[in-house]
This record gives sequence, C-alpha cells and structure tokens, in this order.
Amino acid sequence: MLKRIFTVFVAIAAIAFMSGCSTLADARSAKGSGLSREYSAPIDHVWKALPAVLAELSLPMVGDNRQEGYILAQRGITAFSYGENVAIFVESVNGVTRTRVEVVSKKSMATNVFAPDWSKEILDKLGEKLGKI
Repeated sequence: MLKRIFTVFVAIAAIAFMSGCSTLADARSAKGSGLSREYSAPIDHVWKALPAVLAELSLPMVGDNRQEGYILAQRGITAFSYGENVAIFVESVNGVTRTRVEVVSKKSMATNVFAPDWSKEILDKLGEKLGKI
C-alpha cells in the first residue's frame, strides 16, 4: 500500500514538474511574440554575424535553416538556470538594405525565475557587430 501511494506521488510530482517545460520547438513556434529590431544591413551580413554573436554570449547554436529564416540556440543547465531555448528569426525588410531580426527566448522550465531572457543581449550584440561591418 505504501509503495502504491509513493508511486502515485512520484507520478503526480513528475507531471507537475514537466508541465512548465519548454523546448526548441516551442521557441520556434512562438514567432511573432519576441523582441525584434530592424538593422540597416543586408540579410547576408546578419546571417554571417549571428554565429559570432551567439559564441560571444556563450549561447551554443544548435541549428539553422536559412531557407525558412531561423537559427536555434540552446543553453543547458547552469548554477542559476535549468536552461534556455532561443529562436532567432531573420528576414529581409525591403529586399536589399534592411533586415528584421526577432528573438524568442524561452526558459526551459517556467518556474525558473533566474533564467535570462536573451532577446535584448542578442539584439544589442548584433547591432554592435553590424556597426563594425
């Protein structure tokens, strides 16, 4: 009987624990809800600068799809966070000279109040990089 009660308790705890989790797919599907900026730079320059921006921020890039216009990054567990999932959307605004970048940053676990929102940091660092090109 005690074993059964313990098993039920563990199952309920696991469900509660997992209910507030996000994945890279969640970040990617949240397009339109992130922080965005436009840059006076061609889309090619932005695509070349983003991997360096992510590396400088110690945010590992885990995938990209230039055809669909996104880059995915993910940071694992640290002393203050259970990790973050980031989707970066890149699109040309007027065909040649302007590019819009949107960053969606999601906590891996919703209850983690210390997980950083990477949106502003990525956009600021990208602006610095593009200013040097």
